[in-house]
Amino acid sequence: MDFPLAELHLHLEGAIRPNTVIELARENGVDFPFSTVEELQRALNFSDFLKFLEMFQRVNHCLAKPRDFERIAREAVEDLAAQEVCYAEIRYAPMHSMLRGMEFDDVTAAVIEGMRQGCEGRPIELALICGLTRQWDCGECAELAGKWAGHGLEAIDIGGDEAGFPAEDFMDVYDAARSAGLQVTAHAGEAAGPASVWAAIEILEVKRIGHGIRAIEDPVLVRFLRDQGITLEVCPTSNVKTGVVPDFAHHPLRRLFDAGVRVTLNSDDPAMFQTSVKQEYEVAAREFGFSPQELRLLTRNAIEAGFCQTEVKQRLLEGVL
Repeated sequence: MDFPLAELHLHLEGAIRPNTVIELARENGVDFPFSTVEELQRALNFSDFLKFLEMFQRVNHCLAKPRDFERIAREAVEDLAAQEVCYAEIRYAPMHSMLRGMEFDDVTAAVIEGMRQGCEGRPIELALICGLTRQWDCGECAELAGKWAGHGLEAIDIGGDEAGFPAEDFMDVYDAARSAGLQVTAHAGEAAGPASVWAAIEILEVKRIGHGIRAIEDPVLVRFLRDQGITLEVCPTSNVKTGVVPDFAHHPLRRLFDAGVRVTLNSDDPAMFQTSVKQEYEVAAREFGFSPQELRLLTRNAIEAGFCQTEVKQRLLEGVL
């Protein structure tokens, strides 16, 4: 690529280097079934979403103290910078660590510090998103997140079981987050269909959707996304590896783009799916026929839809003209 890359959808706990997972498991005395990087990588061949979630939880349990989050955040930023990423948004899942006895503030401060360390001497801008989980009570976590608005935390997101825990259950959570000064995005249209995307837009009032690819099943929704400039955080390799689509040939990325929907390319959980945002751009070129000019537009889409400050956006956009 002869231009910088950008991504909006990167889960910190899904981006941990395999050797770091092994080291943290040993350091923290965690019963982890893989003792070598090779064993772990062989296990990262998922056939469905449930197997992915099982591995995600196992890796999460290797994080036992705030300093672990500082380390993985620093390393994630280093890995992004090595791919010539100029802008990235990292989402972390503090509810998992809170259930294991850690404090929200301690974990959040550690992630922010790790991101700061990773940025030192590197031309990359970042934003941090607090990821909520639909299956758990999100109220307390969202309230705590609101206190960090303007102090290193930019937005909230929600993931998990779209069908079992619909958007209307979290309307108050999203209203409170906006009132606190946080921006919002939400996973939708991944495991569930177009109705989930409509609900995220109409009930949670988001302008960005995590994944959102099943919007392609509703032509009216596709036109609405286009006309309203709503951004989809698309993760092609993730969608294939979790079985949301059977293969790249059935993935709607190209059709959404050609319909005028503002799409972006993202790695989602790069260590879990053995990918990277750079590889996602390569996939878009190889599997979907995106030209260099179209790929550059995807970087612009991500920056324009980003949760960073306006002056940061303007400076970054100058670098991808």
